[in-house]
Amino acid sequence: MLLLVRIKQGLRLLSQRITGIKIAIIGGYHGVNLGDMALGYSVKEILNKKGIKSGLQTIYTLNNYPWAKSKFAIIGGGAIGYKQSLIKVANRFNSNWNNIALLGVDYNDSNYEQSDEIMELLKKSSWLSCRNEKQCIQMQKLTGREDIIYHPDLVFSYKKEFCKKQREINSKKKTLLINVVPLYGTIEGECLIPNIQYKEERPELYESYNEMIKNYIEGVRLIIKDALANGYKVESMPFTPGDADMARLIGKGLKMKHHNYSDNPFKVLKKMASAEKIFATRYHATIFGIKLGTQIMPMAYAKKNELLLEEFGFITEQFITSKDLANGNTLSGKYLHFNTDIVEKWENICFDVINKCVDIVLSKKNIS
Repeated sequence: MLLLVRIKQGLRLLSQRITGIKIAIIGGYHGVNLGDMALGYSVKEILNKKGIKSGLQTIYTLNNYPWAKSKFAIIGGGAIGYKQSLIKVANRFNSNWNNIALLGVDYNDSNYEQSDEIMELLKKSSWLSCRNEKQCIQMQKLTGREDIIYHPDLVFSYKKEFCKKQREINSKKKTLLINVVPLYGTIEGECLIPNIQYKEERPELYESYNEMIKNYIEGVRLIIKDALANGYKVESMPFTPGDADMARLIGKGLKMKHHNYSDNPFKVLKKMASAEKIFATRYHATIFGIKLGTQIMPMAYAKKNELLLEEFGFITEQFITSKDLANGNTLSGKYLHFNTDIVEKWENICFDVINKCVDIVLSKKNIS
């Protein structure tokens, strides 16, 4: 899998160097997380409609690989606003801050003010927006900028016409999709070992890791068994290679179909479109399900998942979190229905935000 990812990344790099690009879309596009790829393609989809030549570039290899140079760049969303990533962007564009947009990025690091280059980038980029209000306020205070906005995740704009048609379909296949993750850990044999980094980031989960994993695995197996008993087909839907491994571990001995990981967002979206229900753990698996009008049983494994559900009007008693599992609770077994008017509103907001961002980056003052 990793070899294939490197090959695809190399082919992207080569194609950009041969044909050239006007805008680099820079983000976590290493290929082993479908959600990250969907963020990039959400921006690229709109640039393609505008006839603007662009290419996805991986922020983690920005200074190590010979990516094609471009005058403009959109840092395209997600949890990539760390100092070690932003400094690569700052070094690459060398004070041409007005040609850079920071679009829908999470800023989860601290002490940004320790780097003059990063502070210049944050203060003088042509666009800066965040995925939630809290971070928006944080960045406004840090930079002194009043033009910073927040909006839903960029993936809400992805294939919005296709998704709207899927939401209008009344009858879907009696299929349950299962999206599971190796919660804050690594699979070794048939066991999960907690990642040490979460000892400080999520200490409440690290301390009760075995309890959390036990309740997660047992709960998902019960959901699968219940679906099979009620005549549903059950299929795994991984958003990372690790998700695929976790699905095989959890589903061992159960009658379910396992899909291999794919880094093609539209291919996965089409696979998901016909299913009636989904058990979703990944943030973007949840968003895909929401956009498609699927009945969703969410497991809010991360804070961003909790915030997403709360913004749709659900209260904490209506879904299960990682902390709930660590405290001995089991999965709820309840499927949620999302307000389609809000879904369409969010899709249009993100579509308009990306278009406005592109227009500002390529405005006359920047082209001169």
